[in-house]
Amino acid sequence: MELEPGLVCPPLEFTPTRVRLFRFSAVSWNSHRIHYDQEHARHEGFPDVVVQSTMHGEMFARTVLRWAGHGAVLHRVEWRNHATAYADVPLTCSATVRTVREADDGHLVELALTETAADGTVCATGTVEVHIS
Repeated sequence: MELEPGLVCPPLEFTPTRVRLFRFSAVSWNSHRIHYDQEHARHEGFPDVVVQSTMHGEMFARTVLRWAGHGAVLHRVEWRNHATAYADVPLTCSATVRTVREADDGHLVELALTETAADGTVCATGTVEVHIS
């Protein structure tokens, strides 16, 4: 793999369904009803159930690991949520190589991340550092 700043990774597109949000709440011990109960989410002022803030980070990690390949190791994942994402609204995670450094039988690569909803709204941005052998 040719590693250099500016390299754009293949985007990861996914749709957070209500079932996926419910399951993610279960495995992450997030019992807030806005993530799985549509009526409650509407009562709280949201148009639909809300994507968990930690799911954005998980999808960023998944985007980079899918690109980096087998044996890649995450060193750091940081993100900031900017807008609320909702069930059944397609999201796209994109990543661009920011820096590449030689390190321990491979490279330490930092990537800039953006997660965008189908309407163009930026839901989250972040940075990932991954070791690629």
